[in-house]
Amino acid sequence: MKPQDDPWLKNAHKNAEKLDREIKNLLSLTGPIKENLPIITKYQDFWHKAKKITALFKELKPLAQSDRDLLWKQFNELCWEVKEKQKSEYGTLESLSQGHFDEIIKLAEQAKLPVDAPAMEIHELVERGHALKNAGDLLGKFKHEMIAKHKKTCFVQIQQIRKTHDAAWESVKAKKPRQQSETESRVRKNLEANYERYRKAAIALENFQIGRGHIRTFLVTSDDPEKTTQATAQLAETERRIKDIEEGIRKLEKWIEVDEGILRGE
Repeated sequence: MKPQDDPWLKNAHKNAEKLDREIKNLLSLTGPIKENLPIITKYQDFWHKAKKITALFKELKPLAQSDRDLLWKQFNELCWEVKEKQKSEYGTLESLSQGHFDEIIKLAEQAKLPVDAPAMEIHELVERGHALKNAGDLLGKFKHEMIAKHKKTCFVQIQQIRKTHDAAWESVKAKKPRQQSETESRVRKNLEANYERYRKAAIALENFQIGRGHIRTFLVTSDDPEKTTQATAQLAETERRIKDIEEGIRKLEKWIEVDEGILRGE
């Protein structure tokens, strides 16, 4: 039997080619890692892919020992290089994260309501609510550039302050229903509705942006023409949805700004 007709050798060669393709795809994920800005997700994508390749080394059989040794060496060297870069970048990432953390906590402190203080005026609640909204927006914007402990602290503090705001608004509704003018009541109701719409839109935007990132990563690594075509169409639709949501958020921000101005007497 000729070597090229040996079923074992044919399968082993096929498996070696598959591993080689996967390692090349993994190499393509080092592009974002080499950029200056340290984003946590770029490492998550790499190690997620690396984990799958590690499993392939165990699962793909047959595989010639010489091919396995060569491919494992390439794979191992690539992982070591990325691991070392990740370790060296952690200090930079922690410093970047600390900057975002300080900015978010500063806004959260501005949003805190005084403890055991008399009931606050509506315009004061609105102003502090605006600071709280800004804190939440910044956390959503920069969370991929923050380490876990900073993100968790910011999230917990924002949620705790939001609860005190909700309770304060409930108190206002319970104690001063007749003192509110018809316009003031309508504006506050609009504000509450738009705050909720804004929150949902921000969550939707974040989800679509994450989805867009996954699709882009897939397109970089895919070698299946049919799946690539489908993913390209899905990316275009996702981009359209992101654009629509961003436009809706801009409108909500304008409406909120106008209503907050009315309550402040502007």
